[in-house]
Order: sequence, then C-alpha cells, then structure tokens
Amino acid sequence: MSGGKPNHNPRIILTTGDPNGIGPEIILKIFSDSKFISKFDLSVLGNKKIFDHYSQETSLKNIPPEKIIEMDLPSGFMVTPGKISSKAGKISGDSVLKAAHLCMRKEFDAMVTLPLSKESLNLGGFNYPGHTEMLKEITDSGEVVMILHSAKFSVALITGHIPVKKISGALTRGTIIKKLITINNSLVKDFGIRSPSIGMLSLNPHAGDGGMIGNEETDVIIPAMDELNSVGFRIRGPYSSDAYFANKSYRRFNITAAVYHDQGLIPFKMIAFDKGVNFTAGLKIIRTSPDHGTAFDIAGTGRADPQSTYEAIKLAAKLVKKK
Repeated sequence: MSGGKPNHNPRIILTTGDPNGIGPEIILKIFSDSKFISKFDLSVLGNKKIFDHYSQETSLKNIPPEKIIEMDLPSGFMVTPGKISSKAGKISGDSVLKAAHLCMRKEFDAMVTLPLSKESLNLGGFNYPGHTEMLKEITDSGEVVMILHSAKFSVALITGHIPVKKISGALTRGTIIKKLITINNSLVKDFGIRSPSIGMLSLNPHAGDGGMIGNEETDVIIPAMDELNSVGFRIRGPYSSDAYFANKSYRRFNITAAVYHDQGLIPFKMIAFDKGVNFTAGLKIIRTSPDHGTAFDIAGTGRADPQSTYEAIKLAAKLVKKK
C-alpha cells in the first residue's frame, strides 16, 4: 500500500483541436506553466509528432510524453499551419470522439476541447456543424445548450449553428421552453444559483413592435416565457438587443438568452473575449472550451493567447468539484 498523498486534482483531458490551428501551440503554453498545471491532472489526446512540430517552430518546451494519450495519424499527414485539410479534420474529430468516450467511462472527470475547423471536420468524415452537436450525439444526451460564460457576462443560445434564414422556423414554443429549462437547470445545478434570472432577447428589431415588424415575439417567445414564469421561473423580456446591450441591461440578470448565434456571441466577445469559456449545458459529461476559433492566420507563429483555455480548464475543474 502506497504511503504517498493521493492525487485529488481533477482529471481533465484536452483534445488536440485542429492540428493546423492554434490548439497545439496553446497546449504547449499551458504545459509550460508548471505552477498552473500542478493544480490539475491534465492529459492530452493527440500525437507526439504534432506537438514536436510546434515545439520546434515556437521554441516552446514540449509536453511530457506520459501526458500524451497517443492517437494514430492518418497516412501521409503533415502539419501545415493555417491549411484546411481532411486529414487534420479527422484528427480533430477523432480526438473529440475518444475524449468523450474516456469521460463517459469515468477515466476522466471532464474534457476541454481546443478549437477545430468545421470545414476540415466535415471533410474528415464528421458531419456536424460543431462540437456541441457532435458531443450531444456521442454521449446520447438530451437537450443541450451552448453557454458562453464569464464573470462579466454570460449568454446562452436558443438556436446554435444554423443558417440565419432558418432561425425563425426553429423558434417554436416547445423549443424555447426546452432550452430555457435546460439553461435554468444548469445555472442551478452547475453554477449553484438558487433562483436564476434570465434576460430573454427578441428576434425582431424593437421586439417586433407589437407585431408590426414580425410576430415571433407575440406568437412564440412571449407565450413560452409566460408558461415558464407561471410555474416559478424568472425570465424577463423579450428585449430588443440593441437597447439591451447599449443600456447594459445584461448586468441585471444571471444570464442572457439569445435567440441566435451571432446575437449572443458578438457582444460576448466584445465584453469578455479573453476570459470567456464555452460550456455545454445538459451534456452527460463536463465539457468546456475556449471561446475562440482555430485562428489559422497566426497558427505556428507563437502568437496564440492561451488565456481563454486557462479559464476553460479552471471552469471544468470547478464544475467537477461541484458534482
């Protein structure tokens, strides 16, 4: 029997992300910070050759080999920073798939996904518009919601990665109710907020002006809110997003519910970009992610900022300890 002190640090698995993006460089920078990583039991699902390449290019210290859970590379793959590639997409997709399975088997407590290219992902054989939809299917989870979280401002998306022309049709009363319930439950269970307050945004300018500029508010959004408020929820709105953010009304709520992707992410990235974390509410496992993309334009240059990934790891660990 070992007499050593048991390691109670959260076991967190990082995915590689797109190997042609900034994910591998960020991982090298995280592992170079010995004080930070001492607080967690971190491992990476990837391939040593990818990290060797970026270590040489950026002069960053390489990851200890025992911290890499090795994945096979597609035949003929070469790291080409900034390039869309089916082989890079397969690597990024395989990394997410295997990390999720490890978390489902309780070998890790949480996963942090580094950015992937949706175009490369699909070329690599994974037909998903993003991490959220992919992880929902892999884990056989029910309703899930993308939440962007920070100390300054948090936003949840009622619709996710869909074309703008499909947003109105996707905003059914039932969908809005299910999403708001998932958001509310996550704030209670994951973030410890006993009676969450939610600010609901409108789809149309001026919240539809009573039906003059669209009827989604009067016919769908308000009835969904009223149904939930009648049983004790605290949802206010719908607010016209221009005035809502200009007046900083988001400060009055625990979270803002945006009806579509850019409505929520544009203000989020303006307010909290370097400290923001993507969290998937409703998932059977804990998954967080930095709030930025692959940044192909600076891949391999040594200029990638790891701050959002630091925050993603810290939030994952905090959520693990709450379970």
